[in-house]
Parts: sequence; structure tokens; C-alpha cells
Amino acid sequence: MLWWEKPFVRIFFFYTAGILLVNYVPAVRLIPVGVYLLIIAVLLVLAFVLYYKNKAWNLSWINGLTVGLILFFLGVFATGLRYSETARPVITTTGIYTARIIREPVIREKTVKVLLRLEELGSSKDSLFRPVRTLAFFAKDSLSEALQYGDLLAIKGHPSIPESPRNPGEFDYAGFLKMNGIPFTLYLRQGQWKYLGYEPGNPLIAIAGNARKYLIRALQTNGLDHQRLAVVAAMLLGYDDLMNPEVEQQYVTAGAMHILCVSGLHVGIVYLVMNFLLSFIKQERFKRFVKPVIILLVIWAYALLTGMSPAVTRASVMISMFVIGGAINRTNDLFNTLAVSAVLMLFINPLLLFNVGFQLSYSAVLGILIFYKPLYGLFYFRFGLVDKVWSLLVISFAAQLGTFPLAAHYFHYMPAYFWITNLFVIPLSFIIIAVGFAFVVFSWFPFVAHWLGIALSGIVYLLNLLVNGVGRLPYHGFYDLNFPWLKVLLVYGMIMSFFMVLLMKKVRYLFPAMTLLLLLAGYQTLHKINLLRQEKLIVYSVNKHTALDFIRGTRHVCLVDSVLGEYPQMADYQLENNRIALGLGENYMPVNEAVPGLKPGLFFDGEFGDFNGYRFMVIGDKFDYHALRRFNQKLDAVIVRGNDYLDLNTVMQVLDFDLLIVDSSVPLWKRRKLEKLAGSRGIHYYDVRKNGALVVDLRKEK
Repeated sequence: MLWWEKPFVRIFFFYTAGILLVNYVPAVRLIPVGVYLLIIAVLLVLAFVLYYKNKAWNLSWINGLTVGLILFFLGVFATGLRYSETARPVITTTGIYTARIIREPVIREKTVKVLLRLEELGSSKDSLFRPVRTLAFFAKDSLSEALQYGDLLAIKGHPSIPESPRNPGEFDYAGFLKMNGIPFTLYLRQGQWKYLGYEPGNPLIAIAGNARKYLIRALQTNGLDHQRLAVVAAMLLGYDDLMNPEVEQQYVTAGAMHILCVSGLHVGIVYLVMNFLLSFIKQERFKRFVKPVIILLVIWAYALLTGMSPAVTRASVMISMFVIGGAINRTNDLFNTLAVSAVLMLFINPLLLFNVGFQLSYSAVLGILIFYKPLYGLFYFRFGLVDKVWSLLVISFAAQLGTFPLAAHYFHYMPAYFWITNLFVIPLSFIIIAVGFAFVVFSWFPFVAHWLGIALSGIVYLLNLLVNGVGRLPYHGFYDLNFPWLKVLLVYGMIMSFFMVLLMKKVRYLFPAMTLLLLLAGYQTLHKINLLRQEKLIVYSVNKHTALDFIRGTRHVCLVDSVLGEYPQMADYQLENNRIALGLGENYMPVNEAVPGLKPGLFFDGEFGDFNGYRFMVIGDKFDYHALRRFNQKLDAVIVRGNDYLDLNTVMQVLDFDLLIVDSSVPLWKRRKLEKLAGSRGIHYYDVRKNGALVVDLRKEK
């Protein structure tokens, strides 16, 4: 299709350019949004003038550029407005608030996670207050577990802004919440809140939530044990609170996690099921108008039933655009229809562009639209069953081509046998959702519901068995993939270029394909050289724990306390991304014991250490002060850990050092005392709990 036949594709590019400018150039956010409204108004007047005055074909690009600039500044305006809403101070004091639950609560191991809208501040009439979305964590008990969408509460507390990342490469949770319009978090103990009543803001969502709870109870009493119930509830209803972490990891390893998260696949299956059930409609008039209306109603009813999660909403909008396009005979350009749904969602919330689910959803569909037909046409199979298998393989591979650079960037993992997994996962998902629909319809008839429940249980048992089998295959995945944005763009460019050369037979794309391949090889080589040359000491900020990393090349030793030594996964949230970016494996050792050998250039006897000439002392619990008097070497740093009392005066009288580092295991009272004493003695002081991880680049120090 020609470029000018894709108007919404052009709208998408101009509009998203404005969104990207505001996000990556923070200075733009300082300009009042009214300025952009004025620019848009001027450009609109100019566009009307050019439309009536500029009729020359060779100058028509000026008209197009003017419209493009309007869309660009519209993206700037909408994004700036979003940022200004989350940036304004809205809460200035601790007080008693009226709060409404605006999403179904999630029951966790020790807390109940609830999305609230704080609507009124009752204790201070002078506070600058406006309704604001807040993520609250209630202490888990029988009362908090009974909370539901629409409950009205009185709560006492002070909503706080989530902390920014304190370690290199750490996930920006505060930024993630802000992108979703949630600037505050709140932790509530027993007695800090009171139930006021039930006032659902949206009756449809409330009805859907009650229906979901009813169906889960019905599934539980009709032949599904806890493990299989968790899979069906996640796949059919979008309710994943029952999921066992071990089962979830099996699906991740096998490359089947997408079926446990209700998204485009599930909405697509609902569309196919309804399309099949309504295939008896033959009359053209009903086929064009009645059938699409029924399908749209069922799709959005399903979206309501699953809780209207962002992934389901995106998929429902996307498929709705395709259904509407088909109804009005606009299916000749699927790319334009896809762009319509993306632009519509970005008009509502421009920050969705940076949502991982949004990016993966659209890249998967785009991959299928681009790659499916050429790949499918490579081979022809006469037998219908073989052809269906080939079609499933191609769809899976096309979607993977569209998503794997993004998935590697965000999750650092790629399953090796996704193509095998999807051969049985997609058909079984289709069957589970179809039988699940039947269960929804006949759940009020005990005999029918019982046999449908048994059927669901058997299908899920088979699904779990196959997923577990794929996960046990050797070399089942590629772990610790480092894919920064530059590498993502280079890989996408290579995929498209080689696709044009190999499948579309366009030899002129061979040069850019080889150029991108050389650039990627050069980038990888330079990155590897930098990794081999690195020498770093990192004191991480892991809440109430000790983690000291000594890095030389791609070898390292991470000294941790006894808790992290036994459960290193507790620190993955803070440390994993940086470890992968630096090309390191997992090598944890106890901080209170001597490190055997000198790898990677580290000597450490449990207290004194020397790392490639950087000398330090770790002072923790049960420290031997008498041993200090026999120690007469100059140190670069003293690292304090633990919550025992520390006689810093004695330490400073005996040791000669330049920097006092206090790690995250040190309690607040001890940190304040050490900071005050270090200031009075003129010693440089660094608190990783307060200032974030300390990274010492020893190559620069030398």
C-alpha cells in the first residue's frame, strides 16, 4: 500500500514524535501548556489558508507538513498536560481522607493491594487538595481481604511519593506509577482505616466484579483443584491472584506466559469463537451490521468481566477497530486500522506509549501483519492438518520477530522453544476459553456445570503437563540478555532489511542490512572491550541488607549478609539489571567470612580488604576493636554495616581513612549519629540508604 493511503499511520508518527520530545527532553515540560495551545491555533489558521490558497501539486507537501506540525504539537500539549497533572502538589499534610476503591483489590502474601482515589481531606480545610489516584497497601486481615471495588473508606495517613531508584539499572517503580497516573503510595495498618459504605462509581464494573467472584467460586466447586483453578481463572477471567509462583515460572520458561495474562490473544480467541458461532448469519444486511454489533458487545462484555485491565482494553480497542473497519468495508489496509486503535488510545493517555504491554501488544500484531503472509507462502501443504500446523508455526514466529528485541530489553530472556509451545498452547487456549464460555452460560445448571468443570480440569492438566515438559528440555532459553535501546533499534533494522532481501527479493536492501549487521558487530565488540576493562567497587542500597560488589572485567564477588546469602533472589529487583548490563554472573559470598583466593583481585579476611590497591575495612556486628590497634595501614574507605553500637571515636583514633560509607543495613539512629560525628571530624561521609548506591570506578581513581 502507498504511504498516502495510510493517513492514520502518518498521524501516529507525528503525534508520537511530540510525546517522545516531552518525555526525553525534560526542559520542554517547563513551558506552559497554554503556549502549545497558541501554537496549535496559529497552525490551524495557517492550514486553512493553505488549503484554500495552495492548490499546486508540487507544493502540496507544505499542506501536509503543516498538518503534521499540528499533530506534533498536539502530542506535546497532551503529554505536557499529563506531566503537569502528576507534578502538581496535591497533598500537604497528614490527615483523614475519604477514599474510594476504583479497581478490584489484589490479595498478596502479607498485604492487600488496592488502588484508591482520595476524594476529600477531612482534617485540614486549608490543604491544597484535589482527587488523586493512590496505590495503597493494607495489612492483611479478614476485613481487608473483604474489600471490593466501589467500597468507600475513611483512612488516616500521609500518602508519600515512591522512592526513585537507588541503584544503577534498578527498575524505576516511581516512574512506572507516575506513567500510570499514580503519584502516591500509602501503607495502612489495622486501625488506620474504617469502612463507610458501598458506592461503586461504575455499576457495570461492579456487576462484572461480582460475576467474576461468582464464577471463581463456581469453578472451585465443579472439579478444579487449586492449581488448575488458578490457570483457568487467569486465562478466562484475568484473575491471577491464585497463581503459584512455581507454575508461573514454568510458563515463563516454556514461553507460554502470554496465555496466563488476559490480552490480545484471549480477546482474539473470543472474536474467533463468536465469529464461528455467528457464521450461520448469511444475509448480507445482517452480516454487515448485526453480526459486528453482537461481536463488539461480547468483546466489551468480556473486557468488563476480566476487570478492564489495560492489556484487555488495548486488545479490545484494537480488535474493535478491525471489526468496525470490516463492517464499513475498510479492511483494505490493516496497518491503517491498527494505527487508528493506537492513535485513539494515545489521544486518551499519551503516556501509554511507554507502557511495556502497549509496546509488546502492538509490536506482536505488527510482526504478524508484516511477516505472516511472506513466511506462510514459502511452503504449500496439501493436507489441511499439516497446513494448520504450519500456519500456527508461522504466526508464532512472526509475532516473535515483532516482539523479541523488546522482550529481551525488558525481561532479559528469550524462550528457545516458543515455536513448539505455541503449537499446543494456542489450540488448547482456544478450547479452554470456548469451554469456559460454555461454563459461564451454564454455571446455573449444576449437572452441566459439573461436567464442563471436569472437562476444563482435564484440559488444563494436559496443558500444564506439556508446558512442564517443554520447560525441562535442554537449553530451553537464553538468559541474561543485554539489550539496550540502541541494540533494539539495530536488531529491528536488521530484521526488516534482511526480510526485504530474503523474502521480498529486493536486493537493494542488502547494503543497509549488511551495514546494520556491521554496526551491531561493532557495538558488541566495543561493549565487550569496555566490560573486560572495567574495575568497580559498588556499595548497593538494598533495604536493611548489605551488598558489596567487587568487579574486575566480567568476574566479580558480591559480599552479602546471611539473609541475602540464603535468599539471593530477594535482591534481584535492585541488582539484577545492573549485573546483566555489566556482563556478570551470580557470585554471592558471606560478608563476614574470608574470601578464598584472590579472584577477581580481591583480598578479604572478613574485616580488612584490598581490591586492586583500594584498601578498605568492613565494620559490622561483633567487631573486634582490639585488632585495630595492631593495624597501621592507611585506608581508602571504612564501610559500616549492621545495627550494633559503633565506637567511631576509637575507630578514628586508630584508623587513617578518607571516606566513611554507611550501608543500608544500618538503622536510622545509628546513621544520624555517624553523620554528625563524621561531620565534626571533617571525614567524608556517604549514606547509601539516603543517597543511593556508591559506585567507585577504580580505573578513574588510578
